[in-house]
Amino acid sequence: MAYIWRKDGDNPTGDAAKWFLPLALLLIATLTVAVYWPVLQNGFIDFDDEDYVTANMVVRQGLTLKGLIWAFTTFQAGNWHPLTWLSHMLDVELFGLNPIGHHATNLLLHAVNSLLLCALLHRLTGLLGRSAVVAMLFAIHPLHVESVVWVAERKDVLSTLFWLLTMGAYVWYVGKPSLKRYLPVAAFFALGLMAKQMLVTLPVILLLMDYWPLNRLTPRQEKHQTKKIDIKFLLIEKIPLVALSAAASLVILRAHASAKALFNVDGESLLLHSGNALLSYVKYIRNMFWPVDLALFYPFEPSAVTALKVAGAAVLLAGLTGLSVAQGRKRPYLAFGWFWYLITLFPVIGFIRVGGQALADRYTYIPLIGLFLMIVWGIAGVAGKWRKGFPAMAGVAVIVVAILSVLTVTQIRYWQNSYDLFAHALAVVKRNWLAHNNMGILYAQHNRNDEAIYHFQESVRLNPKGVVGFRNLGNAYQSVGRNTEAIEAYRQAVWINPNDAESHYRLGLAYLLGGNSDFAQQEYRQLLRLNESYASLLLDSIRILGKH
Repeated sequence: MAYIWRKDGDNPTGDAAKWFLPLALLLIATLTVAVYWPVLQNGFIDFDDEDYVTANMVVRQGLTLKGLIWAFTTFQAGNWHPLTWLSHMLDVELFGLNPIGHHATNLLLHAVNSLLLCALLHRLTGLLGRSAVVAMLFAIHPLHVESVVWVAERKDVLSTLFWLLTMGAYVWYVGKPSLKRYLPVAAFFALGLMAKQMLVTLPVILLLMDYWPLNRLTPRQEKHQTKKIDIKFLLIEKIPLVALSAAASLVILRAHASAKALFNVDGESLLLHSGNALLSYVKYIRNMFWPVDLALFYPFEPSAVTALKVAGAAVLLAGLTGLSVAQGRKRPYLAFGWFWYLITLFPVIGFIRVGGQALADRYTYIPLIGLFLMIVWGIAGVAGKWRKGFPAMAGVAVIVVAILSVLTVTQIRYWQNSYDLFAHALAVVKRNWLAHNNMGILYAQHNRNDEAIYHFQESVRLNPKGVVGFRNLGNAYQSVGRNTEAIEAYRQAVWINPNDAESHYRLGLAYLLGGNSDFAQQEYRQLLRLNESYASLLLDSIRILGKH
């Protein structure tokens, strides 16, 4: 079949134009499924998967009216994402607790997201070759493994589906603005927020799209008249979406607070967390270019947030921001991609830190799209100046995709089971207290108590403020009859958090086993104030083992 390529080397013309888009989509789908196929052999992970599926008694019942109500009213796991809960319930309804089905759903959503991204960029820019390369990078980059292969991260792939559908609906709305066309935009956006509140920045991204590639700020000729859309109109039309974002933000902050997941935000810690956030912006870029030694958990280390490193990160980020703005007229895709990265990463970058991690691979699922676009469009712009630039660019793209595919397949294998996952995390990330703690749990479950005690000891050494670590250490000591050491571990947990009911309960039991019912009674009185259920359990033990 004869065809002629356009001058920019991106799209074919003539007969080829009819089949090039379907062929590109088929290639992306095939590549995505081929690279992620090994995930179907993976099991559930003993970290969050039990909260979301395997040990969640509501989800395990499948789709029920009770589950529907629960999904919209619970703050389980410190989140509010009813659509995500319902998707897990549907999986249980269809596949039971067979992990193959749950992984297949995540893979399907990721593949659909990759196809939607390609189609959306092509619709926005008319450049299919570049759009396809961006979508391939999105599909197979190792940083995205965590979002796809971790069943508990269903919220990432599901919310991104609605993110892209919202953008697609917005493009349709912009073609002929009306209330009828605006409603799907708001509907998809609301559904996305019910899958994960990562979408709160999407109204700003839609405004960024108005700048490029929709060019709504640029005067255009319509019916022999020059027309320019007022910026006020562009802002006003986003107000309903901003209102949804604000409501979702309040809900998720309340959910985090209910789970005590929000870390202290006083003046000192806020400054420290802000420094870590600036460093994380740079680290994510480094990991994009060099995606090796990736792990489930990267512990937050205050000592690593030095003034020199933070200043260097701030200068680099400011320089890249200034460069992208300066190139705004000539190369608007640079500003679009860069601000996409900065804005979409902002809610999870850690200015207000949630959890004990410094950064997380899963947070890059949406933000990296902006960087991929900058790189691909930028290289294409340079390649277009050479006669053989585009064939050379295609060759480089094939090599890069091949390398990333191999790295991604390797990364997927680390997620085959909990042991491999945490062992890898310990091997590549220093001072990984969470991996030590979870490895200790695995050993304890298999009665390998000496190894469990070692890992729990390492966990509390690296994280001396970890209540759970000391509690687990106490449990391990108790399992081998070292009750005095167990009491000391539980006392440390209570000292760190005097309001932790489970630690008081464990300490009371340890006192009873040591023959000290008076101290056990003291813990019982504490539990009457903190948790009546634990108090009742301890009282039963006192009646059986201790003095009345």
